[in-house]
Amino acid sequence: MPHDDDATPEGAPPGPPERPSPAAGVLARHGPALLAAAGGLLALAALAGGAILDPFDAGWIYQRDLGSAQVGWTFFRTAPWAFPLGANPLYPYGIGSTIGYADAIPIVAVLLKPFAGLLPADFQYFGPWLGLCFAAQGFAGAKLTALVTPSRPAHALGGLLFAGSPVLAHRLADPATGHAALCAHALVLAFLWMALAPLGPGGARRRLAAALGTLLLATGVHPYFVAMGAALALALVVRLALVDRRLRPAMALAWTAGIGAVMAGGLWVFGYLSGGVRTREPGFGFFSADLLALVNPMGWSRLWGGLPAGRGQYEGFGYAGAGALLLLALALAGAPWWARRREAGAGPRRAAPVLLAALALFAFALSDWITLAGRPVLHLAVLPARLPFLCETFRSSGRFVWPLHELAILGAVAGAAALARQRPAPLAALLAVAAALQFAELRPTAPARLAAGGGLPVHAPAWQLARGHYRHLSRYPALLIGGGNMTAPEPEGCGRTPWSWEPWIPPADLAYRLGLTYDAGYLARLDPARAAATCAATRQAVRTGRLDAETIYLVHQGERAWFAAAGAACGALDGFTVCVAGDRADPFARALAANR
Repeated sequence: MPHDDDATPEGAPPGPPERPSPAAGVLARHGPALLAAAGGLLALAALAGGAILDPFDAGWIYQRDLGSAQVGWTFFRTAPWAFPLGANPLYPYGIGSTIGYADAIPIVAVLLKPFAGLLPADFQYFGPWLGLCFAAQGFAGAKLTALVTPSRPAHALGGLLFAGSPVLAHRLADPATGHAALCAHALVLAFLWMALAPLGPGGARRRLAAALGTLLLATGVHPYFVAMGAALALALVVRLALVDRRLRPAMALAWTAGIGAVMAGGLWVFGYLSGGVRTREPGFGFFSADLLALVNPMGWSRLWGGLPAGRGQYEGFGYAGAGALLLLALALAGAPWWARRREAGAGPRRAAPVLLAALALFAFALSDWITLAGRPVLHLAVLPARLPFLCETFRSSGRFVWPLHELAILGAVAGAAALARQRPAPLAALLAVAAALQFAELRPTAPARLAAGGGLPVHAPAWQLARGHYRHLSRYPALLIGGGNMTAPEPEGCGRTPWSWEPWIPPADLAYRLGLTYDAGYLARLDPARAAATCAATRQAVRTGRLDAETIYLVHQGERAWFAAAGAACGALDGFTVCVAGDRADPFARALAANR
């Protein structure tokens, strides 16, 4: 026989087993979840086009709420560092705000700011963020699916079901709801996993530490995720104390205090608790959820029209999707059959605290005006009276339907697993059909317009003559929108602006590119006192003929007489009446005079 140098001699002890490569280990552990993450990216590409993933292509983002977030980032990247880290002191000029109230994902903005000088002017991170959100949704959905079935193919298919979440897609389908920060639904899935997953020996502290870390991350994304995460983290504490008996009462109280401390500390660092910024706004009861939120596509589905809903209840959109609803219907129909074969265990007891937390959040989502198919059925006036801070701070209460929405999808997967009696082939078939239905409902038309429409604002060449000669760009009268309303009352404040707010982004982009400040803005919240003072000072200066020599004014036609009386040099650029102080003799002022 030929001699084999690598052969093990007969009777010799076997060598140590070969260790799998790191890549093989990752695939072995996370393969199904990674497949589901890829499915999430495909869902985003189908909805909005893959071009939005390019951080150096900002041509699609300059419209509505996503455009306002991009404007917030552009002024934040050029502003000096301040504390709290999320402070955006020069935007709007004279008032200031925070990057969080521009809905610009503070944690990403803060991490990128040190590199702002190396990034091109048109850099945007919202497209890559959306890619991360959709991929993380599929990944986390697969991990949640693993809690209800050991089948690895089912993990990937269940993750796809979550990646096709209508609630996540809905955030892109309508520019009015297009807040990139609010697409981080994977944070909710992470909290649900931590509250539901079994623990290993000594795992209670690690699980709680992970929950606090995720909560800290949420403070750098959006306050609504902080509130939901805190409720679900508290459900974890309750489970560990009362169900698993892993926490003594004193430790449970200590961890509960830790949840509050992380919330307050993180929100303060990222600028959500800055002094003077009013966080309480009207609107509670209007931006609510409906009792039928989980089954009502509100005209969003391509398969059926849905049921009536209130005018502001798009914020309470909680539709579980045709695929998830099919699985739930099949599971309920087969419940008498499979329930008899089900073994009792700790799973339902572990789920009780998080289910109660999700139901409590849903109750808040319904608000004080409880509706059924858009028709009021009950008014609980005591709610805003007893909880004014919560009701006014979280006025879009309908968003708190999201944890129950995600639990409904998980319940659909669990029902399918029970119906298939955990047999891999039938379960995979059920989940594949459900995922196909879920994706068939997605509406790519409106997001496709989002990706292809808009484009970078085009500015007249004459603007370049202003570079280096001016410091400020000002809208007159003021155009300041905070919390969806004008920020200050008549007569000394900002008042009701005559401007249409839609074209406010091109001048903001222009100011950024010329290195100017800008005193207009559209933010979730503003400091009303500073806004009123700034508007009143500008108004007084114009009415008394004291125009600032370093300011370029964009003047509404109804106010042009005041600038004429002040001897201003005015002309037309980009559809605006543009004025500067009459004693200016720089090239830009001369171009305005020649373009009357």
